[in-house]
Amino acid sequence: MSLPSRIKEAVIRAGACAVGFAPLREVDPEVFAAYRRWLAGGNHASMGYLENHLEIRRNPALLLEGNPAEGTVICAAFPYVSAPDYRPGAVRIARYALGDDYHEVLRERLRPVADLIRGETGCQARICVDTAPLLERYWARESGIGFIGRNRHLIVPGAGSYVFLAEIVTDLPLPPDAPCLLGCDGCDACMRVCPHGALQPGCLDARRCLSCLTIEYRGPLPPEYPLAPGRVYGCDLCQEVCPHNRASSLTSFSPLPEFLPRPSLLELTPRAILSLSQEDFSALFRRSAVKRTRLAGLLRNAAALK
Repeated sequence: MSLPSRIKEAVIRAGACAVGFAPLREVDPEVFAAYRRWLAGGNHASMGYLENHLEIRRNPALLLEGNPAEGTVICAAFPYVSAPDYRPGAVRIARYALGDDYHEVLRERLRPVADLIRGETGCQARICVDTAPLLERYWARESGIGFIGRNRHLIVPGAGSYVFLAEIVTDLPLPPDAPCLLGCDGCDACMRVCPHGALQPGCLDARRCLSCLTIEYRGPLPPEYPLAPGRVYGCDLCQEVCPHNRASSLTSFSPLPEFLPRPSLLELTPRAILSLSQEDFSALFRRSAVKRTRLAGLLRNAAALK
């Protein structure tokens, strides 16, 4: 088996439902210009880190030593649970956060792939899991694994949008895959269901997005943007109505065991959250992405549901 095939096979063995190769190069100028305009409009809300390292976002080769002139962005999508069994009266925690923290899980899962590249070729191989300044959905589309939907999620044909994205940036040239040229069918269901109109054609205004407000935003919640019923961490509404996430549209991609929902998070009530101490919070959300909002943020959100 050729090395490119072995790399793809190793990524699938790691638990991915899709993998593709994109040439390591600068982002298309019009795409990067649109990103700059999005920032200039304040659409990133309180997520100031999205303004950092713009040169690396434009040219991911800068993530590697020597700024190589050629290489590959290896993109992979990993499915998580699409239909959790929440208990009656329980709060809604975004589905991606019901299991273990994907940052840690995917970095560990992809380490053998990076080791394969280094061991076979001596090339650099940097694992990126939503921490490096990459335009992840752009590279996923360029690698052919999916397209960016109107809900601004990466949609993988046959797997939907309930996926985590991860990349390996390497100076190893690999045969590129064709970009994914698919798109939404224009149903606009995600735009209609968005509680505060955060979704507009080609744009997400994070200032109005309940996912951003409940996770990233610090301070009192803006009264003009009340939480949707039960949504204490994240939102998911724009994914729940997406036709690409209907059971009839999904093939049988199984999430990794680490991403299966924790029973304690499927039965968590607002009252239980409001009684949490810092020690309780740390124990309950150990190795969980929910730690991102901190205890103060979770208490704020639970109080807003009353």
